[in-house]
Amino acid sequence: MAEPLAADTPAKWPCLCGLIDCSKLLIWRAEGSDRQLWKTVCSLCITGEMAMYMYVVWDMPLLILFGAMVMMKMLIEVWGQETPTWVCPGGILLFLLIYLLIIPGVIYADGLCTRNPDIHFPHRGIVGAIIFFLGFFYSLWYEVNRFRWKRCPENKGKLHTIGLAKYCIHPNYFGDLFTYTGWALCAGTTCALSLPLGMLWSFVFIVNPNSDAYLAQRYWREWPEYASNTATLIPFVRSSLLNQMLGIAGFMGTSWLGANCAGQCG
Repeated sequence: MAEPLAADTPAKWPCLCGLIDCSKLLIWRAEGSDRQLWKTVCSLCITGEMAMYMYVVWDMPLLILFGAMVMMKMLIEVWGQETPTWVCPGGILLFLLIYLLIIPGVIYADGLCTRNPDIHFPHRGIVGAIIFFLGFFYSLWYEVNRFRWKRCPENKGKLHTIGLAKYCIHPNYFGDLFTYTGWALCAGTTCALSLPLGMLWSFVFIVNPNSDAYLAQRYWREWPEYASNTATLIPFVRSSLLNQMLGIAGFMGTSWLGANCAGQCG
Protein backbone atom coordinates (compact mmCIF):
# COMPACT_ATOMS: atom_id res chain seq x y z
CA MET A 1 0.00 0.00 0.00
CA ALA A 2 1.47 3.31 -1.05
CA GLU A 3 1.81 6.03 1.52
CA PRO A 4 -0.73 8.79 0.99
CA LEU A 5 0.60 12.11 -0.16
CA ALA A 6 0.63 15.00 2.27
CA ALA A 7 -2.00 17.63 1.73
CA ASP A 8 -1.17 19.92 -1.17
CA THR A 9 0.25 23.27 -0.25
CA PRO A 10 -2.52 25.85 -0.67
CA ALA A 11 -2.17 28.05 -3.73
CA LYS A 12 -0.64 31.40 -2.95
CA TRP A 13 -3.10 34.25 -2.59
CA PRO A 14 -1.12 37.51 -2.64
CA CYS A 15 -2.58 40.56 -0.96
CA LEU A 16 -1.40 43.92 0.35
CA CYS A 17 0.29 44.55 -3.01
CA GLY A 18 1.91 41.11 -2.89
CA LEU A 19 3.69 41.75 0.40
CA ILE A 20 2.16 38.72 2.15
CA ASP A 21 0.62 35.39 1.18
CA CYS A 22 -2.98 35.68 2.40
CA SER A 23 -3.65 31.97 1.86
CA LYS A 24 -1.93 31.53 5.22
CA LEU A 25 -4.74 33.46 6.87
CA LEU A 26 -7.05 30.47 6.40
CA ILE A 27 -4.94 27.64 7.78
CA TRP A 28 -4.77 26.10 11.25
CA ARG A 29 -1.83 23.71 11.14
CA ALA A 30 0.68 25.74 9.16
CA GLU A 31 3.51 23.34 8.45
CA GLY A 32 6.76 25.23 8.23
CA SER A 33 5.49 28.25 10.14
CA ASP A 34 7.90 29.96 12.52
CA ARG A 35 6.93 28.06 15.65
CA GLN A 36 9.20 30.01 17.98
CA LEU A 37 7.58 33.26 16.91
CA TRP A 38 4.07 31.81 17.27
CA LYS A 39 4.89 30.40 20.71
CA THR A 40 6.31 33.71 21.91
CA VAL A 41 3.34 35.74 20.67
CA CYS A 42 0.78 33.28 22.04
CA SER A 43 2.56 33.11 25.40
CA LEU A 44 2.47 36.90 25.72
CA CYS A 45 -1.23 36.95 24.82
CA ILE A 46 -2.07 34.16 27.28
CA THR A 47 -0.16 35.85 30.09
CA GLY A 48 -1.71 39.24 29.43
CA GLU A 49 -5.28 38.03 29.06
CA MET A 50 -5.21 35.71 32.06
CA ALA A 51 -3.60 38.46 34.14
CA MET A 52 -6.58 40.59 33.15
CA TYR A 53 -8.90 37.80 34.32
CA MET A 54 -7.17 37.62 37.69
CA TYR A 55 -7.49 41.39 38.03
CA VAL A 56 -11.23 41.16 37.32
CA VAL A 57 -11.73 38.54 40.08
CA TRP A 58 -9.17 40.03 42.46
CA ASP A 59 -11.47 39.57 45.47
CA MET A 60 -12.21 35.89 44.73
CA PRO A 61 -9.12 33.82 45.67
CA LEU A 62 -10.47 30.54 44.28
CA LEU A 63 -11.11 32.04 40.86
CA ILE A 64 -7.66 33.66 40.89
CA LEU A 65 -6.20 30.21 41.53
CA PHE A 66 -8.20 28.73 38.67
CA GLY A 67 -7.03 31.47 36.33
CA ALA A 68 -3.39 30.96 37.30
CA MET A 69 -3.64 27.18 36.85
CA VAL A 70 -5.28 27.44 33.45
CA MET A 71 -2.66 29.98 32.36
CA MET A 72 0.09 27.57 33.43
CA LYS A 73 -1.54 24.70 31.52
CA MET A 74 -1.93 26.78 28.38
CA LEU A 75 1.75 27.76 28.49
CA ILE A 76 2.74 24.11 28.92
CA GLU A 77 0.62 23.25 25.88
CA VAL A 78 2.24 26.05 23.88
CA TRP A 79 5.83 25.01 24.61
CA GLY A 80 5.30 21.26 24.98
CA GLN A 81 5.03 20.43 21.29
CA GLU A 82 6.11 21.77 17.91
CA THR A 83 2.95 21.18 15.90
CA PRO A 84 0.26 23.88 15.99
CA THR A 85 -2.63 23.51 18.43
CA TRP A 86 -5.72 25.55 19.24
CA VAL A 87 -3.86 27.50 21.92
CA CYS A 88 -0.90 28.15 19.61
CA PRO A 89 -2.17 27.90 16.03
CA GLY A 90 -0.31 28.39 12.79
CA GLY A 91 -2.81 30.66 11.05
CA ILE A 92 -3.96 34.22 11.63
CA LEU A 93 -7.71 33.63 11.59
CA LEU A 94 -7.67 30.98 14.32
CA PHE A 95 -5.25 33.09 16.34
CA LEU A 96 -7.67 36.04 16.19
CA LEU A 97 -10.61 33.78 17.04
CA ILE A 98 -8.85 32.39 20.12
CA TYR A 99 -7.36 35.60 21.48
CA LEU A 100 -10.06 38.09 20.51
CA LEU A 101 -13.14 35.92 21.12
CA ILE A 102 -12.62 32.60 22.95
CA ILE A 103 -10.34 33.60 25.85
CA PRO A 104 -12.03 37.01 26.28
CA GLY A 105 -15.31 35.05 26.37
CA VAL A 106 -13.96 33.02 29.29
CA ILE A 107 -12.93 36.22 31.07
CA TYR A 108 -16.40 37.64 30.45
CA ALA A 109 -18.39 34.58 31.60
CA ASP A 110 -16.17 33.32 34.43
CA GLY A 111 -15.04 36.76 35.59
CA LEU A 112 -17.31 39.68 34.84
CA CYS A 113 -20.45 37.55 35.21
CA THR A 114 -19.88 36.61 38.84
CA ARG A 115 -21.59 39.52 40.58
CA ASN A 116 -25.12 38.24 40.09
CA PRO A 117 -24.96 34.46 40.74
CA ASP A 118 -28.01 32.34 39.97
CA ILE A 119 -26.66 28.86 40.78
CA HIS A 120 -27.40 28.03 44.40
CA PHE A 121 -27.00 24.72 46.20
CA PRO A 122 -25.17 23.62 49.37
CA HIS A 123 -21.37 23.53 49.12
CA ARG A 124 -21.41 24.78 45.52
CA GLY A 125 -17.85 26.06 45.80
CA ILE A 126 -16.50 22.76 47.12
CA VAL A 127 -18.31 20.73 44.46
CA GLY A 128 -17.11 23.09 41.74
CA ALA A 129 -13.51 23.01 42.98
CA ILE A 130 -13.45 19.20 43.07
CA ILE A 131 -14.78 18.99 39.52
CA PHE A 132 -12.30 21.63 38.36
CA PHE A 133 -9.27 19.92 39.91
CA LEU A 134 -10.26 16.46 38.63
CA GLY A 135 -10.66 17.75 35.07
CA PHE A 136 -7.58 19.96 35.21
CA PHE A 137 -5.18 17.28 36.41
CA TYR A 138 -6.72 14.61 34.14
CA SER A 139 -6.09 16.79 31.09
CA LEU A 140 -2.68 18.00 32.28
CA TRP A 141 -1.52 14.46 33.11
CA TYR A 142 -2.38 13.35 29.58
CA GLU A 143 -0.66 16.33 27.95
CA VAL A 144 2.56 16.10 29.95
CA ASN A 145 2.91 12.36 29.43
CA ARG A 146 2.19 12.71 25.71
CA PHE A 147 4.87 15.39 25.38
CA ARG A 148 7.38 13.17 27.20
CA TRP A 149 6.46 10.18 25.03
CA LYS A 150 6.83 12.23 21.86
CA ARG A 151 10.33 13.37 22.84
CA CYS A 152 11.67 9.81 22.89
CA PRO A 153 13.54 9.16 19.61
CA GLU A 154 12.05 5.67 19.30
CA ASN A 155 8.54 7.17 19.20
CA LYS A 156 9.24 9.62 16.38
CA GLY A 157 6.52 9.38 13.75
CA LYS A 158 4.32 7.15 15.90
CA LEU A 159 0.75 7.72 17.05
CA HIS A 160 0.37 8.13 20.81
CA THR A 161 -2.13 5.50 21.97
CA ILE A 162 -1.08 4.65 25.52
CA GLY A 163 -2.04 5.90 28.97
CA LEU A 164 -5.29 7.85 29.01
CA ALA A 165 -5.31 7.70 25.19
CA LYS A 166 -6.35 4.05 25.52
CA TYR A 167 -9.77 5.15 26.69
CA CYS A 168 -10.51 7.99 24.26
CA ILE A 169 -8.74 9.77 21.44
CA HIS A 170 -8.95 13.22 23.04
CA PRO A 171 -8.49 12.89 26.82
CA ASN A 172 -7.36 16.51 27.08
CA TYR A 173 -10.69 17.79 25.76
CA PHE A 174 -12.61 15.36 27.96
CA GLY A 175 -10.78 16.72 31.01
CA ASP A 176 -11.38 20.29 29.86
CA LEU A 177 -15.14 19.73 29.98
CA PHE A 178 -14.86 19.05 33.71
CA THR A 179 -12.37 21.88 34.24
CA TYR A 180 -14.68 24.51 32.80
CA THR A 181 -17.78 22.99 34.40
CA GLY A 182 -16.19 23.23 37.85
CA TRP A 183 -14.96 26.73 37.05
CA ALA A 184 -18.49 27.75 36.06
CA LEU A 185 -20.01 26.34 39.25
CA CYS A 186 -17.55 28.31 41.35
CA ALA A 187 -18.31 31.42 39.28
CA GLY A 188 -21.91 30.75 40.20
CA THR A 189 -23.79 31.71 37.04
CA THR A 190 -25.63 29.85 34.31
CA CYS A 191 -23.89 32.21 31.88
CA ALA A 192 -20.56 30.66 32.88
CA LEU A 193 -22.11 27.19 32.67
CA SER A 194 -22.92 27.85 29.02
CA LEU A 195 -19.17 27.67 28.26
CA PRO A 196 -18.57 23.93 28.81
CA LEU A 197 -21.82 23.16 26.97
CA GLY A 198 -20.59 25.19 24.03
CA MET A 199 -17.25 23.41 24.24
CA LEU A 200 -19.02 20.05 24.06
CA TRP A 201 -20.76 21.11 20.85
CA SER A 202 -17.53 22.46 19.33
CA PHE A 203 -15.55 19.35 20.26
CA VAL A 204 -18.08 17.00 18.67
CA PHE A 205 -18.71 18.90 15.46
CA ILE A 206 -15.62 21.06 14.84
CA VAL A 207 -12.49 20.40 16.90
CA ASN A 208 -12.42 16.60 17.03
CA PRO A 209 -13.24 16.05 13.32
CA ASN A 210 -10.48 18.50 12.39
CA SER A 211 -7.96 16.83 14.71
CA ASP A 212 -8.99 13.35 13.61
CA ALA A 213 -8.52 14.23 9.94
CA TYR A 214 -5.04 15.52 10.76
CA LEU A 215 -4.14 12.38 12.73
CA ALA A 216 -5.55 10.12 10.00
CA GLN A 217 -3.27 11.76 7.45
CA ARG A 218 -0.16 12.01 9.63
CA TYR A 219 -0.39 8.51 11.13
CA TRP A 220 -2.14 6.73 8.28
CA ARG A 221 -0.77 3.29 9.15
CA GLU A 222 -1.89 3.22 12.80
CA TRP A 223 -4.96 5.43 12.70
CA PRO A 224 -7.65 3.12 11.23
CA GLU A 225 -7.26 0.42 13.89
CA TYR A 226 -6.90 2.91 16.74
CA ALA A 227 -9.88 4.99 15.68
CA SER A 228 -12.12 1.97 15.16
CA ASN A 229 -11.40 0.60 18.65
CA THR A 230 -11.29 3.82 20.69
CA ALA A 231 -13.93 6.29 21.82
CA THR A 232 -13.50 9.79 20.43
CA LEU A 233 -14.24 12.15 23.34
CA ILE A 234 -15.92 10.36 26.25
CA PRO A 235 -14.19 7.16 27.39
CA PHE A 236 -15.99 4.00 26.24
CA VAL A 237 -18.65 5.99 24.33
CA ARG A 238 -17.90 4.91 20.77
CA SER A 239 -21.32 5.50 19.23
CA SER A 240 -21.14 8.28 16.64
CA LEU A 241 -24.88 8.87 16.98
CA LEU A 242 -24.67 9.24 20.75
CA ASN A 243 -21.76 11.67 20.44
CA GLN A 244 -23.71 13.73 17.94
CA MET A 245 -26.74 13.76 20.22
CA LEU A 246 -24.54 15.01 23.07
CA GLY A 247 -23.11 17.67 20.80
CA ILE A 248 -26.59 18.85 19.80
CA ALA A 249 -27.62 18.89 23.46
CA GLY A 250 -24.54 21.00 24.19
CA PHE A 251 -25.52 23.48 21.49
CA MET A 252 -29.07 23.74 22.80
CA GLY A 253 -27.81 24.13 26.36
CA THR A 254 -25.26 26.82 25.54
CA SER A 255 -27.87 28.75 23.53
CA TRP A 256 -30.38 28.59 26.37
CA LEU A 257 -28.03 29.42 29.23
CA GLY A 258 -26.09 31.93 27.20
CA ALA A 259 -29.25 34.02 26.95
CA ASN A 260 -28.82 34.73 30.68
CA CYS A 261 -25.47 36.47 30.20
CA ALA A 262 -26.90 39.91 29.48
CA GLY A 263 -28.73 40.03 32.80
CA GLN A 264 -25.85 38.59 34.80
CA CYS A 265 -23.03 40.59 33.26
CA GLY A 266 -24.64 43.86 32.30
